[in-house]
Parts: sequence; structure tokens; C-alpha cells
Amino acid sequence: MNTFTLKNGLMAGFLVAGLALLSGCGSSGAQSTDFASREATSSVTDADRKALAVCNSTAGTNLSVKQMAYTEGNNYRMDLVWVKLTALPTDFSSGTSYISMWKWLANANGSVYLDSAAVPVALYDTQTKKFITNWGTSIKWTDISAMALSMGYSSPTSFFGRVIVLANLKDSGGEFDVLKVTVYNTSTNKAINEVNSLLPLFAANPNAYATESTGVTRAAVLQKLHPFYTYKSTGYTSSQYQGMAQNYCF
Repeated sequence: MNTFTLKNGLMAGFLVAGLALLSGCGSSGAQSTDFASREATSSVTDADRKALAVCNSTAGTNLSVKQMAYTEGNNYRMDLVWVKLTALPTDFSSGTSYISMWKWLANANGSVYLDSAAVPVALYDTQTKKFITNWGTSIKWTDISAMALSMGYSSPTSFFGRVIVLANLKDSGGEFDVLKVTVYNTSTNKAINEVNSLLPLFAANPNAYATESTGVTRAAVLQKLHPFYTYKSTGYTSSQYQGMAQNYCF
């Protein structure tokens, strides 16, 4: 698994995003969050021992995304995650759509809370091991096409084969459960496509993930997002599930 180190200068550019939780419930419900969905462990060794998934993948219609936990040395950071755009809508290259990322969580009774602030993102060149953009809250081909061409890429698909995204979740405690990647129409700013996937680190075994550490059954909306949800009855071991998740790393 590839790991990358964040530059101190880029760290200084983090945006301070306030947490605004949206729900049909009252504000008191926002305090009843599912803190156990992500395993807030800092040790790579501990994650291996617990059979946690450090990578994830999800595919929708003309939009596919992979995630990989961010490491510094032998430790994970829950506030950052690597994102790889593996499939993009055809209109992205024409400049008629753009991408933004969001984070949300769900509590045990299924109530969902969306952070109203888009997740800050920056683009990272895996060959030069340097960041090639500042922090922003959207990814537009019109903003980066000239840069891509200078690197020898004329299409978004080939460009994002080399360039990955660092997302700043501002969530060191692992409170948020899901990363939502949304495609918007440039003219209307309305969402036209999206995919949702569990943020690492989480139990690679879907049966283990189904129950919170407190013994409460996890929200169905989260269980169904587990990459191996449909394999719950296969009899695979936790180590096997972890190995399957490792195949999503990049």
C-alpha cells in the first residue's frame, strides 16, 4: 500500500469548517451520533490486529471512487483520507459538471446528519509526490485541464490515473461515517449524480460491522454501504475480508 506525507505548508491552508448537522429531528438528536462506526485507531499494527478495512471502493453510474486511509509513519490519521476518482461522467471533460465531496453520519436509529460544509480537497501528484493545487471545495476540469495537458494528459480519466485527492475531513475522532462524492451541473449547481461509501477505518467483516461496540445494531443505512454487505453469509473470516479490502488500496 502506498503512503504519502502531508507538507506542513499545506497543513496551514486547512479551512476551518463549522459543523452544521441537517436532520428532520431536533438539535438534540444530533448529539446521539454513532461514534463507533469508524475505528479511531492510530496504529497500523492495531488496525491489522482488529481486521479493519483501510481501503474502500464504490461504483455508481459513470462515477466510481476508491478511498485509502491516510498514514504518517506507522500511524493513521482519521481527519484525512486519500480519494481516487476511478470513473467519471462523460460531461466532466466538457466542463458542464464539477465534483464536490461531503461527509455524513447516522446514529443507531437511522437518523442521518449531513455536514453542510463541503469537504476541502487538494490534488496530489503520485509521481512527483507533490501537491499541485491549493485547498478547494470543488474539482472542475476547466480549472485543471491546462495543468493536466502540461503533464501529458488530455482526458480526466488518464489524469486521475496519476493524480489523487486528499480530503480534509476535520474529524480526528472518526465521528463521521460516510464520504459522499457528488457531481453537479455547472450551470444550475444542482446535483446530478453521487456515490456514498464508508470512510476507513471500519471493521472489514460486515457481520462485525453490523453491531456497534456498545452492542447496539448499527443503522441499516450504514450496514448496506459496507463493501461486503452482500457477502455476510459466505463464511469468510475477518482476515479474508480484510484481505479483500486491501485490494482496493492504491
